[in-house]
Amino acid sequence: MAKCELYQDVKGEWRWRRVSKSGDIEAFSSQGFEKEEDARKDGKDCNECTSYLRKF
Repeated sequence: MAKCELYQDVKGEWRWRRVSKSGDIEAFSSQGFEKEEDARKDGKDCNECTSYLRKF
């Protein structure tokens, strides 16, 4: 089962990505967000993520 990660990019914006067991990125956010909760909501709204691991 794929896992979704929340992380901050080099600009300090929050993004999400869905990663397979083999480590391949299957889906990702198309934009950065100021707030972590906005990135989390975007992943859920896109039907890509239901739960997250937080990366820094």
